[in-house]
Amino acid sequence: MQLGQLLASNIYHNAKVIVGDNGLSRNVQSVNIMDAPDIINYLKPEEFLLTNGYFIKDHPEAFIQLIEHMDRLNCPGIGVKSHRFSLEIPANVLEKATLLQFPIIELSGIPQSLGEILQLSTSLILDNKNDELRYALTIHKKFSTLVMHGQGIPEIIDSLAQSLLSPILLINSNNQIKGQSSHFDQLDRNLFLEDTMNAISRLSLRKPALLRSFQTEYLLPYRHLDVYPINTYRHEGYLVAFRENPPLNKSSALAIEQAANVIGMELTKQQALKERSRRYKNEFFSDLIDGYIVSEQEAMHMGKKYGLQLEKSYLLVVLRNDDLLGKDVREGQTQFEEKQISERDMQYDLIKHHFSLLDVPFVMFTRNDLFVMLVKVKETGWDEAAFIRYTEEISDQLYDNARLSISIGIGKLITHALDIGISYNEAMKALQFGYHMKKKRFVQSYQSNGIGHLLRLIPPDELTQFFEETFKCFSSLNAHESKELMRTLKVYYDNQCQLVETSKQLFVHRNTVVYRLEKCEKLSGVHLRDPMVSLQFRIAFALEPFIKSKINSSAAQIPSIP
Repeated sequence: MQLGQLLASNIYHNAKVIVGDNGLSRNVQSVNIMDAPDIINYLKPEEFLLTNGYFIKDHPEAFIQLIEHMDRLNCPGIGVKSHRFSLEIPANVLEKATLLQFPIIELSGIPQSLGEILQLSTSLILDNKNDELRYALTIHKKFSTLVMHGQGIPEIIDSLAQSLLSPILLINSNNQIKGQSSHFDQLDRNLFLEDTMNAISRLSLRKPALLRSFQTEYLLPYRHLDVYPINTYRHEGYLVAFRENPPLNKSSALAIEQAANVIGMELTKQQALKERSRRYKNEFFSDLIDGYIVSEQEAMHMGKKYGLQLEKSYLLVVLRNDDLLGKDVREGQTQFEEKQISERDMQYDLIKHHFSLLDVPFVMFTRNDLFVMLVKVKETGWDEAAFIRYTEEISDQLYDNARLSISIGIGKLITHALDIGISYNEAMKALQFGYHMKKKRFVQSYQSNGIGHLLRLIPPDELTQFFEETFKCFSSLNAHESKELMRTLKVYYDNQCQLVETSKQLFVHRNTVVYRLEKCEKLSGVHLRDPMVSLQFRIAFALEPFIKSKINSSAAQIPSIP
């Protein structure tokens, strides 16, 4: 109980607070009597000290040391029967106590002895703790009864708000509001969320879940925040109460604690249900991918709950955490520890949240170490390039906001449910192709594999040799001239050997293009329009990214193609 509550009891009816009125909100866990100087070595935190001041009378300098030590231990104060030995509390002691907001209470007006005051105070504290325990059991039963009658987290929040007469927010671990009391029908919850997150940023999640209180200057009239972390097998978020003034007793803290406990149990139940539903979904799509479902009618019947429809277009997108690359992670693996499972669940929710911001319907599931999305494609106006661009932006956001490095493979469009396995395998090949190129945090479409899928089957040394021999004719030129000729030649072939389009793209006169091409023919000794020559140069231009991914900086210099 708080010191102010203890002093308000009949035990301390004739007591007088000399200094430290602002410190009466300090907690009292126990009461002790001092009759010797060495009591300073036996004090406990939040212990209220009673004394007759005998030893202080002869050693007034020890009084300051005593209250400084008690303040460091968060002791609530000291009660003195100064009249017993005609003790006068020095002015410097009163000044120090005022500075520390440390209460010093005059007990001379109380007729009972210090021993009797100790006994009565201890009984009162124990009675108060019993009352707190009964209240905690009652409020816990109240919240649990709501759940037992089929109600959930919104009703628990409303009940808590009614008990405390305060606005309540439930904030998840991603700093999103997942529940609120009816107060926020009139209040700007975004303002409350911003200020709350500033306060929560000072919390350490490594410490046990305890109620933390904060003062704020912004949320008038709610200047006091009570924050309680909610944990299941992972950190789920916070339950926050907004108060006009600090509570006078622990009942509100107990109410918040019990509400947080019941909400934690409800979230655990919801998580178990979600895990079971997710497991069924994973098994269905795994069976579909592996070909265990052989009729489209069966696939549509079982997949109806996941949005599968006949004659609709879909594609598979696979996502892998780059940090798990090379690790063998399978569903149900015992070494996939609880912490890793928790992190993967958070990654699942984070990825799903980011992709849900796109105007593209999808269903998400997991397969071994992969996150997989079945994307429903619009019948008209599908723009894969735009989808890839948006996906790349999401990949960047996941890394910037959560340091989550994700690589993505995209399969081709399919129109039959039984072909989902085909699109999945294509997405896997696209993903493997990106990793084969030594890339991370990439988005690779199977559509864009093209000739590159074949080229990567050729030994790297042979690719390098082909590349160098093709452009060997430019090696006698200086770097600038070689770069200009190769750039002109590449743009020329990219524009299907059209001189006008080539000159436009290069921002040079047509005659300049003609001059450069003639020089290329002279150096190479071939006709550039010859189909086989064209093919050789096109393949060589396509080889540069493959070559760069296979050789290190100590290898032979390769001409750079703009």
